Amino acid sequence: MSEERTIIMTRDSFCMGDDVTAPNKQIFQWHDTDWYPEIGFYEMIERYLGTNLPGFYWRGFAGHVRIVDVSIHRKGMKFTREIELAENWQELLRKNNHIHFLHEEHTNKDALPIKI
Repeated sequence: MSEERTIIMTRDSFCMGDDVTAPNKQIFQWHDTDWYPEIGFYEMIERYLGTNLPGFYWRGFAGHVRIVDVSIHRKGMKFTREIELAENWQELLRKNNHIHFLHEEHTNKDALPIKI
């Protein structure tokens, strides 16, 4: 199976200057396939959040349920990211084409809800 799906991503602002473009909507095309579908999803998330927002822990919701957690770290001049998908992420993405991200600082990531 392979189907192209439109995915909309939005996020909360992370500073006052970012409020100008809130909700920071971007539209992506995702190829829903049985052959490593998470690779395309990872790429969408990386393009959307980038790797230049260190110090934040992002939680993405599809249909008000957690679909993904993203952590961005900076060590010196290098940025790294960690992405953890919910077990049923592909099912959630097939039912809900809108993902909204909330964020907290790394020191406060447990404050993020599981559902919104």
